[in-house]
Amino acid sequence: MSLIDTEIAKLRARAYQVVQNVRQQLVFLEEQVRRGDWARLRAIEELRAGALEEDMRLDRRCARILALHQPVANDLRFVLAVLRMHFYLDEVAERLVAVGRRLAEYMPHLPKAAYQDIPVAELVMRVARLLDTCLEAFFQSDTEKAKQIDQEDQEVDQTYERCVHQIIQALTAPLSPAEAAAWMEMAIAVKTLEKIADYAIDIADASIYYTEGIYYWHRFLRRERQP
Repeated sequence: MSLIDTEIAKLRARAYQVVQNVRQQLVFLEEQVRRGDWARLRAIEELRAGALEEDMRLDRRCARILALHQPVANDLRFVLAVLRMHFYLDEVAERLVAVGRRLAEYMPHLPKAAYQDIPVAELVMRVARLLDTCLEAFFQSDTEKAKQIDQEDQEVDQTYERCVHQIIQALTAPLSPAEAAAWMEMAIAVKTLEKIADYAIDIADASIYYTEGIYYWHRFLRRERQP
């Protein structure tokens, strides 16, 4: 194995560790939402803080390869794709912390019966599934899988719309200021989760760029297909 091959293998391993850290945050969020253990959600900030060193190591690894090994063609595309993927994963991780913080602070103001039918946990699960698909496509260099994620993306959108519809209905009832604020914060949280799904799709686009060397933008292609 050549020196550049060794460096690329190390980069791949480092990137995979960063991915695992974000997956851990998503699993933790889903578990606590399903249980309604809002106070426990504050620990998501600790998970994020513990992963920051891995993030910095990944950035340093990319910089090292670019500065010292002069990668070309496929290797260069991989490094650039990892940098893009890492940017989106960092955005995902920060938004997961924001969701956890919002829900931990405001959800205790609502009785369980008020929100138990709102599919927030299902939304987290579907977002996690979409992100997993996009990440698998990235690490397996599976272009077809990266391009065929519309069904999972639509499931995220449909679950998000169900959440929003039920939140709007809840806001039409007489509420205390604390309850109204809690519903508004839940609306912001589910919108943030929907945005995380967009970042997952961006990762799929990055994997296509790495594999084929072309720019493939799901969101723009989707617009072109609309009547």
